[in-house]
This record gives sequence, C-alpha cells and structure tokens, in this order.
Amino acid sequence: MSNKKTIKKILTDKAGTKPIKRKIWYKKKTVELDPVVENYNAGEDIIYDQQMIPFDVFGSRMYARLLEKHKVITKKELSQLEKGLDEILALYAAGKFNLKIEDEDCHTKIEDYLIEKLGATGKKIHTARSRNDQVLVMMRLFMKEKAKDLKTQASKLAKDLLKVAKKYEFMPMPGYTHMQKAMPTTFGTWIGAFVESLMDDIRLLNAVTNEIIDQNPLGSGAGYGSPFSFDRDWLSKQLGFKRTQNNVIYCHNSRGKIEGQLLEVCSQIMLTLNKLACDLLLYTTQEFSFLDISDGIATGSSIMPQKKNLDVAELIRARTATVISCKNELTMNILHKSSGYHRDGQEIKRPLFLGIRYTERSMEAMSVIIKNIKPNKQVLINAMTPPLFAAHKAFELVKTGMPFRDAYIEIGANLDKIEVSPDDIDKLLRMSKHQGGTGNLGLDRAEKELKKLVK
Repeated sequence: MSNKKTIKKILTDKAGTKPIKRKIWYKKKTVELDPVVENYNAGEDIIYDQQMIPFDVFGSRMYARLLEKHKVITKKELSQLEKGLDEILALYAAGKFNLKIEDEDCHTKIEDYLIEKLGATGKKIHTARSRNDQVLVMMRLFMKEKAKDLKTQASKLAKDLLKVAKKYEFMPMPGYTHMQKAMPTTFGTWIGAFVESLMDDIRLLNAVTNEIIDQNPLGSGAGYGSPFSFDRDWLSKQLGFKRTQNNVIYCHNSRGKIEGQLLEVCSQIMLTLNKLACDLLLYTTQEFSFLDISDGIATGSSIMPQKKNLDVAELIRARTATVISCKNELTMNILHKSSGYHRDGQEIKRPLFLGIRYTERSMEAMSVIIKNIKPNKQVLINAMTPPLFAAHKAFELVKTGMPFRDAYIEIGANLDKIEVSPDDIDKLLRMSKHQGGTGNLGLDRAEKELKKLVK
C-alpha cells in the first residue's frame, strides 16, 4: 500500500467519505495529515493534558456562563453545555475520557464531545475563544492548585523541622566554616536555619502566586482580543482569579515567563533541601557520627554487610539539579521568540510538571528523614574541642577593656591553654542572647510567623 493510501486509510472511515477524526481547524472534509507529523506534533503533550482535563472543563464552564451573560447563548443552551461538561468530568473520574494522539489536546477533545452530544449548541462554546487562551487559563488554574500543594508541603516540613529544633535547642554542636571547625553552635540553631530558609521560600511562593500567577488571561483570544465587549473582570471573578491580565498580547507573551516564576520557587525550595541533605550526608558518616538514622530510611549494600546508606538524601541532592535544569529548559524555550503564540510553547509542560513533582516529593521525603534522625549527644559533646571557643575567650578579654585585635593575638598564641567543661559549654552557648543567637533562637516567634505565612 502506498504512503498516500495509508494516510487516507488512517484519516477516513470505512466508507472513505469522512475523516476518522475531524480536527476543529479543518477547512475541508478530509485532510491528508501525515501520521508521523501528527504523532510528532502531539508528542508527550497529551500525557500532560490528560491531567489537565478538570481545569479545562472548569475554564470552559465559566466561559460558557460569560457567553450566556452577554446573550451569545441562551440559558437553555448554557444548561445543556454545563450538563455536557458534567458528563465529561464523570467519564474522566471513571477513567473513560482518555486522550488519543488524534485528539491533539484536551481542549479539542472536550469541544468535540460537546459538539457530538449537543450539535449546534456545542459549536457555540468556542465563540471568540482560542485554544491559545484556553491553554493559558488552564495552566494558571493548574499552577494555582499546585502552588497550594507546594505551600502545604513546605509548611509541613517547616513544622517538622521546628519540632526537632525545639527538642534539641541547646544541644551543643560544632559550627564550621571552610569545612573546618569554627565556633560552637547548637543542634537547634542548625535545624532552625532550615526552618527560616523554608519560610523565605514560602514567602517567595506567596508573592509569585498572589502577584503573578493569580491573574486571568482568558478572553484574550489568540492574543489579539475579539470584537465582543465581554466583561473580562466578571469572568475573572467567576474563575476565582484576583484580577484580569490586561494586555491581550502580553497574556500570550507571558506564557513560560510565569511558569518559570513557579519553577524558580521550586528551585529555591530544592536549594534549601539540597543544603540540608548535604549536611545530613556529612554528619551521618562514621567520621562524624553526629546523627543516628533509623533503619526505616536507610539502604544497604549488595556486597558490603556493614553499609547503612542515606540514599534518599543523595537523591534529594541530585534532584535539585534536575529541578534547576527544568527551570533552565523552560527559560530556553521562551528565548528568541517574537510576540504572539508559538506551538513549541507546549514543550513548557514537561519541565513544569517534572519540576513541581520532584519538589513536592523531595519535601515529603525530607519530612520522613527528619522524623527518623537522632543526634548522638555524646559524640557532639566530644566534638566541642577547646579551640572552638577561641573567639569567645577573645571576647572575654575585650569585655575587660583589651582591644579586640590584641585579644585575638593573645588567644591565638595560646590555643593550647584554652579549657572548657561541659558546664562551660552550656553557659557560653546561652550567653549569645542577641536575636538569632544560640541563646535566643526565637523558635516560638518563627512558629507564629509560619502560621501567618500559610494562611
């Protein structure tokens, strides 16, 4: 069979008179679209669109209400459309509304269903609307939902960390600079640092969600509006957006730019997790042994019976690079494009979905890790070697009136003479009562701030 005949067989029914799948953009009864091109155009996009069906249904429902408000359709037609959309959701929930390559995307499949069920009424739902602004509003709704999930997971992890910080607030621990012992700190201070880092990440997430993502692009059409006086602000309220994204061209130019902002938040969260994971891996080595880990989060070796590995932290460390790469891939996608819609924007979905998924799962995994580690108290106390307190001893001389540089030289020349007892260690750590110091971590204050951030 020739290639041309094969194409016709794919595109036409048994009678050879109608296309098997008539695209909404067809101008003729049949179009000889090469199956290789059709498959390549769809790519993996339908995999992601399958998950987006509820968001597109919601957008279509609100748009139908806008059409009724402006008398483009009747109340009866609106009722029919909403019933059809309800049927789609029911089929979707039952696993019976599945995209195929020939569907192209979820927008087309939903419209095709409505046309098949409702005839002329189904054909009206796309009035003054483009798949371009459909995908934009669908993605915004999706990102708003995922931002909530990210905030929930980040706040949970912050609370888990805060609980550990409070439990071991004054347990002594060496602090390091340049990978060398530097000054005394506490286990609570170390863990508390990641609480506050996550709080900053949540602040950034709130800002990106509230100020950037939470604006409605629907009604911008293909990027140039339409000759209808639609009330887009009314539509925005129906969709649950804080405001309307105004300029119709910018609605489409912002595709990728706004998704990139959410992935930037994901990257920052992963950088927080990455540093914590690196610390955990270092402090659980035999050379340090600062922490004990439960068997429930450790793996072993197929050849070395003694091994107890924290693989989960290593994967968090690595997946930070993946999430950052997702952000970079998305940014590269939108480079060097003129204003307006471009089909390759669909490639944004893959890195967006992957970056969000890895971030969510990494935070979930870190919460489990934190609940399954325990500081090795005696090892930590033994690690509090006298030179750690050199700066403290210099400050004691400063308090007697000696200039700091002279005190620095005096102590530095006599490091072997520094002596500290366990009681001295506790006393010295509690002396740092300045805000954020080991004697004044402000964990209760952080807990209150965290509650405000996640409201």
